[in-house]
Amino acid sequence: HTHTHKQLVDMANGFAVLAVVAVAALVAFADAQDPPKGSEQAVYDLLDRVLPGSKAHFTLAIDNTPCGSGSRCFKLEDTTDGKVAITATAASELASGVGHYLREYCGMVIGWPRGGGSHVFTPATWPKIGSPVVQKRIVPWSYMMNVCTNSYSLVWYSWKEYEAFIDWMALSGINNALAMTGQEEVQYKVFQKFGLNDTDIRDWFNGPAFLTWSRGQNEYGNKIAGPLPRSWMKDRWSMQKQILTRLRSLGIVGQLPGFQGNVPVALKQIHSDSNITKEGDTGWMDSLDPLFGQIADEWMKTMIADFGTDHWYQLDGYFNGGTAPWMDAQPKAYDYGSMPLTANDFDPNDVQPDTMALRRGRAAYGGLNRTDPDAVWSFQGWAFIGWNTAKQASFIKGFVDATPKGKFSVIDMSVNGEGEWKKWNNASFFGANFIWTTLHDFGGTDGMKGNLAHVNEIPFGGMKPDFETSVWGTGFTPEGIDQNPVYYEFVLEANWRTERVPDIASHVVARSLKRYGLTKPLPAASQAWTLLVESAYAQDLSVQDGTGIPHLPGHSSQFQPDRYTPSDTLCKIFSAWELFINDIAPAVDPKLETFRYDLVNLGREVLAQISTPLSQNFSDALSAKTLNTARLQETGGAYVDLLNDVDKLVGSDTAFLVGPWLEMARAWGANSTDCANPDFGIKTCPEFYEWNARTQLTTWNPTPFGAAKIPGGPVDYASKHWNGLIRDYYAARASLILIQAMTDAGKGQPLDKAAVEKRNADLAFDWTTSTNKYDTEPVGDALALSKEMLAKYSKYYAECS
Repeated sequence: HTHTHKQLVDMANGFAVLAVVAVAALVAFADAQDPPKGSEQAVYDLLDRVLPGSKAHFTLAIDNTPCGSGSRCFKLEDTTDGKVAITATAASELASGVGHYLREYCGMVIGWPRGGGSHVFTPATWPKIGSPVVQKRIVPWSYMMNVCTNSYSLVWYSWKEYEAFIDWMALSGINNALAMTGQEEVQYKVFQKFGLNDTDIRDWFNGPAFLTWSRGQNEYGNKIAGPLPRSWMKDRWSMQKQILTRLRSLGIVGQLPGFQGNVPVALKQIHSDSNITKEGDTGWMDSLDPLFGQIADEWMKTMIADFGTDHWYQLDGYFNGGTAPWMDAQPKAYDYGSMPLTANDFDPNDVQPDTMALRRGRAAYGGLNRTDPDAVWSFQGWAFIGWNTAKQASFIKGFVDATPKGKFSVIDMSVNGEGEWKKWNNASFFGANFIWTTLHDFGGTDGMKGNLAHVNEIPFGGMKPDFETSVWGTGFTPEGIDQNPVYYEFVLEANWRTERVPDIASHVVARSLKRYGLTKPLPAASQAWTLLVESAYAQDLSVQDGTGIPHLPGHSSQFQPDRYTPSDTLCKIFSAWELFINDIAPAVDPKLETFRYDLVNLGREVLAQISTPLSQNFSDALSAKTLNTARLQETGGAYVDLLNDVDKLVGSDTAFLVGPWLEMARAWGANSTDCANPDFGIKTCPEFYEWNARTQLTTWNPTPFGAAKIPGGPVDYASKHWNGLIRDYYAARASLILIQAMTDAGKGQPLDKAAVEKRNADLAFDWTTSTNKYDTEPVGDALALSKEMLAKYSKYYAECS
């Protein structure tokens, strides 16, 4: 199975010819550029789940042309018998119409559990439509998800949580999303056919909380918190069938994973394949390698037999035998050049495809197309972030030209929605269709942020009269979704707008009235949300959390360099918090889930911003050549006290509890006995899954017993501002460091950094392998706690007065 370069190229060309023949010879699937049609009954069933007893008020119908030919749309109108009739092009638009009616006419809020909650109720009188209302999608696709979202937000979802999440997606108009669940069972069956045994495969897979990275993204190694139990693979495979059935019934495309060439390295020896590149225990295959094509064919055949298909496949990589596109090192087989281009350097229409990228792209697409002639290749554009040279432009052009027109779709994953399509003089990915999304969160970390004015350009900045591009979708691609619902809702609405929102503040204020159950304007709510639109939601901060909550010291502060004076932006956020406590709360039900979330989240943000200068003060005291016990106690005590107060505040809202995360993880092991990792003392399946859940939040790579320090890697990358986690891990860690510093000060010596690392490692092992219980329901009165925190910490914002 070892081939020369010429043989590989010839084989790639042969695969391309086979792909063309397959298109002509095989019976075509349904039009791959249309989502599943779905059914009216599925939307009636959705109504029963979200608002039991309500479906009798609706008459739902799917009609190909309710709003004119060629448009994806819905139409709302009153019926003569007092109902609301909704007609739409497919179940997705039908559910969107229902969501529009519930939100805009009934004043309801439909969210997800950690994303701001819901305010759903049966109206005393169902509102009438009046004149018929027609809404059309401005571009065909409304997309959400990042491959990492499956790990950072959805990993522990049971069918109960997934069902509610899909309902939210449907009511929000989403009609295209990744469907990554259960693929390990497919891989297991495929890899066995190519000679790998059970141990080869399961040891190579990461544990459940880290599967995104053994699937091919951010390949940090294998067997992270593993090995993967067979019971998990089978259970998730079964749930994937439920997920896809529900998505399709509601007219939503579920993108399936394609084979992208990363395999257990044992395959290299089994097939004597010198073309496989070894990176640790992972082998990376060149798509020109005949073995790549054989595995891809078996992969597609098995996956479609198991799951069916909507003809969209997520497939990332450079397919050159290098490593994943997310690694720091550039792929090995290409010289990308070093001279950046300016807007006037060349005409994008003059760019010629890179020869090898063209051939490898054809081979990669052939791995989809030979089995599914209607395959659409969906490529996560994060692989192109940072690219700006002529060589790199040529590489992208090669992939675009490797596929039939309309069959290569780029997910434009620009940070904060800036638009990667603008590169190379607004090249628009050289003619490829693209879905313009915003990626503004890594690791599912917390923090109020997201410039609404920037994402207000989606998709209008890529359409006439601004530019004429190949944009065909809108959406968002956070690594974790459980934060900033106002931001994501604003982006989702763009799919149905005809123009940019002219007054963002007024738009967001109107949203707040629904969230707080208000039927008429409340000046304090208008003032508070206008302040937030001018501050938190007028800035694009780092995609990661840089506060002092999970970091000592914090490295991102909205205080001035004096660590005492808050910025104007921060003053506006603080003023909004005051308005929530003093003026909005008396006018609303403080127990309303949507209000409580906003109140607690805003207080969390105000206190989190204080944590950064306090952590920096403590860090300075720790770094002194001569440790001062009074200074250590003052700065360390203030920092730890704040962390514990944040923990107490966020414990009053469900969205910020670590308990549900851990209990959902443990539940996956309730009926299984095949999980263990004796190296970490893990003996049962509930323990195994909880260990995974705790480790992802903290050290990422598991910390062994007795380790001198926490292993390298993205430590605290997926940190959260969650009750229990803050108190027992972040605050406990700071307390241990303070104890060490006081001990060293008593000896008249500088801080013993090795001892600190050992204390941190011991804490990491103890916390990640512990099974102590945490609250799964809020504790304390959110408003009373907010008032307590305001009284205690307003001194840090005295300069705002």
